[in-house]
Amino acid sequence: MTIRRAFNTGISCAALAITLALSAPAAAQQEWGTQATDVVQDPAVTYGVLENGMRYAIRQNDTPDGAASFRMHFDFGSLGEADDERGLAHFIEHMAFNGSTNVPEGEMIPLLERLGLAFGPDTNAYTSFDETVYMLDVPNANEEGLDTALFLMRETASELTFDPEAVDREREILVSERRLRDTAPLRNFRDLFDFRIPGTRYTTRFPIGLDSVLREAPAERLKALYNRFYRPENATFVAVGDFDVAEMEAAIRERFADWQGVGEPGAIPAAGTVDFNREIAFDTFVDPTISESVAIYQHRPYTDPVDTVEERTRSQLRGLAEAMFDRRITRIANREDSPILGGGFGVSDDEDVADYSVVSISTRDGAWDEGLRIAEQELRRALEYGFTQAELDYALTNTESGLRRSAAQAGARTNSQLASALVNAAAENDFVTDPQWRYDLFNQMRPQLTLEAVNELFRDLWSEGEPLVRVAAKEMTGGEETVAAIYNESAQVAVAEPEDVVATDFAYADWGEPGTVISDSMIDDLGIRTVTFANNVRLNIKQTDFEPGRVRFNVNMDGGNFALDGMNSTSAGIYLQIASQVGGLGKHSFDEITEILAGQQVSAGIGADTDVFNSGGVTTPEDLAMQMKVSAAYLTDLGLRPEADARFAAVIDAIWGQLQSQPSQVFNLRTGEQIADSPYTAFPTREELGSVDREALRDAVLSAAANGAIEIAIVGDIDPAAAIDAVANSFGALPERNAEFADYADKRQLDFLDLSGDEITDYTHTGQADQALVGSIWRTRDDTDFQEDMGLALLSGLMNLKALETLREELAATYSPSVSNSTSEDFTDYGTFSVAAVVDPAQADEVRDIIVRLASELRDEAVTDDFLLRARQPILERIRQARENNGFWISIASDAQSEAKRLDRVRQQAEVIESFTPAQLQELARKYITPDRRADTRILVAPEAADSK
Repeated sequence: MTIRRAFNTGISCAALAITLALSAPAAAQQEWGTQATDVVQDPAVTYGVLENGMRYAIRQNDTPDGAASFRMHFDFGSLGEADDERGLAHFIEHMAFNGSTNVPEGEMIPLLERLGLAFGPDTNAYTSFDETVYMLDVPNANEEGLDTALFLMRETASELTFDPEAVDREREILVSERRLRDTAPLRNFRDLFDFRIPGTRYTTRFPIGLDSVLREAPAERLKALYNRFYRPENATFVAVGDFDVAEMEAAIRERFADWQGVGEPGAIPAAGTVDFNREIAFDTFVDPTISESVAIYQHRPYTDPVDTVEERTRSQLRGLAEAMFDRRITRIANREDSPILGGGFGVSDDEDVADYSVVSISTRDGAWDEGLRIAEQELRRALEYGFTQAELDYALTNTESGLRRSAAQAGARTNSQLASALVNAAAENDFVTDPQWRYDLFNQMRPQLTLEAVNELFRDLWSEGEPLVRVAAKEMTGGEETVAAIYNESAQVAVAEPEDVVATDFAYADWGEPGTVISDSMIDDLGIRTVTFANNVRLNIKQTDFEPGRVRFNVNMDGGNFALDGMNSTSAGIYLQIASQVGGLGKHSFDEITEILAGQQVSAGIGADTDVFNSGGVTTPEDLAMQMKVSAAYLTDLGLRPEADARFAAVIDAIWGQLQSQPSQVFNLRTGEQIADSPYTAFPTREELGSVDREALRDAVLSAAANGAIEIAIVGDIDPAAAIDAVANSFGALPERNAEFADYADKRQLDFLDLSGDEITDYTHTGQADQALVGSIWRTRDDTDFQEDMGLALLSGLMNLKALETLREELAATYSPSVSNSTSEDFTDYGTFSVAAVVDPAQADEVRDIIVRLASELRDEAVTDDFLLRARQPILERIRQARENNGFWISIASDAQSEAKRLDRVRQQAEVIESFTPAQLQELARKYITPDRRADTRILVAPEAADSK
């Protein structure tokens, strides 16, 4: 490994000075065989290496309380495969769940489910080009849970059996996954590699592999590959959670010390080389479902620098350059009628092949040529004139505040987040450090973060190689020649020196006389303080220590889609969600707001739910007062300036093709319309989305804001008195308004369709011809009966187990069946229960029959106690963990006054889930999962899409 050359002697000397000012190099990670440097590692992590070569890292953490996360990392991915092994690295990952020396096939997932782990959310794995990682999140870190996790990770590491029959059963599941992932974005990614780094193994070793190999490779070939690379010297074990570190270290040593590799170790072939003297080149990728974009790349020889303070100083300068360039692109994207959505500058690498710099911009449909001109000219402007001091000051402010927040919020990091960081350290040549150390380092290096240094580094990053220019578009005439002509024409246009942007004063700083509290009480058992102001604004506060330094908030204002009469309310609600932020305020454009809020963690924009307009997000204790003023401004003086139209149209253009190209998305969008005939349950057409009247929408929101009821929830690391003051000086200062939210009773009644279960509704998608979806949707009920609501949630868990066992494991028809349950809070007697699967079109009818059969099984025969246990335990563990999650409590506190009667659900949820017997669930299935409540769906490729591929 080599250290990147210093691009500035002054910075090298400064880095040395910072090194001396901090502390002597830590040596803990030398246990991993990593070269110690002047970077100070996180002292909370214990590192070690067993005699057999397996590395491990352990960290105590109690977020969430009583849980743990485990990761097993192997230095092996698809780049290590031979020609007749393409896809087998990923195949091995699948076989980890299909039989080992001490766990028969089909027993691992049930074993975990009985401990409260759900397959997918808690037990998962991934394979990439250069690594395979197994992930296990244990919700209950008691002796049984921890011992089981270590046992299963050891089984995966050395004991997989690769029974030929089990291998054969898994083949079509792999093909199903390939089918599911074979989308335009993936094909675009493949084409990008072919253009950028042609001739390297990256272009021929995508982890998903080849169907021919997946279907034909014998079990012995899989096992041989496993033995070559699943070896202790290639492995790193990570444990983070609520346990004693010394005891965990002893347990790891006991479990893994006798692991020895089998046979001769494998070697990863060289990834290949690229031509760094390559002339300027152009490439296009055209697909009617792709989001349009342009990119300019320049490559340099690959480097793998040692993690030092000097390297981190260089990285910080690079981060500032990225932030300043990105801000320039964002300003352009925020203009009225802008042809682009956004973009920016970045630096990355293809490991062992090349480093590269890139400017990438996403554009509106048909505007890629304008986007290319913007990319070329803004890159050239930055290279010729550099950045400005005002831009640097803005970037420094945001960087400093971000690092300061990270230090303050260090205790909010979850087990899985910390485990992922340690996995990344296992794969890269760097260290895991403490957020406070990173903040202190930034403050000490700050004198060296000058405009001159940033500009010099930016130019250095574009000083080697020739541009590689690429366009992805829905349609194009002329191909690479057209792209080259536009790029070369743009290069002849002179660019002007950038102008500084100066922040204006915030026009909504003073809301007048602060509101007066007229009611203040406590819901003692839930820890929610309820406050009412004289103007009838309600505030609910829950102080917690789950996320140090973070505050979650939600503001509900009466209105929502129900208040958008005279327009397509669903389309208008989607418009608000996408474009309200960019549309700004009555007194500020969004660019002005962005400058004003520099360094603050404050969310802008609003959304629309069925019966409320809302504003929500995450802020800090220090920024809460500003957040309340910004939210109040967006809800009561929404701007929706003309630039909102451009952003909305561009986003819809970009995602519409993707939505229509994936059968699972088509199914999700069309579920409601198969149950009820209502504009509230039908997803809008593209024409309806494009017809939103921006000014009428703004007027409707402002009309609701005049006197609509408001309820605010604030949850997290907050002094309740500070929360009350923040609301008193914003929402509490508004004129008097309605105390209660409107009932909208007439709008909550839907016209339900007559369902028979005999007919099937056909839709089409525009993706791959070998993708079909079949699904069944049952109309259930609303959520007013909490007992039945929880019962349907349990039924969903039972159906998910059945679908996984039958459609995936037995039939191998689909990679991941989708089971969903939703009981409505908004509409009377409306709810859906659905099962769907993406399959080979030839299997569509067979899979439909199986889904219907699985539903009949739930009705005809009560499940076993063990089957119910496997469905129930993950739900109970999620309930337990939710009680220590601010995301859960913000949803409860959001209507703790207006919907106080629903608070008993929080108190009773676990008890109700535990109360169900198999017979009761069978009766619930007989009531709701019946043929006369069922609508069937089949989604096949559109004929015109099939003909074009």
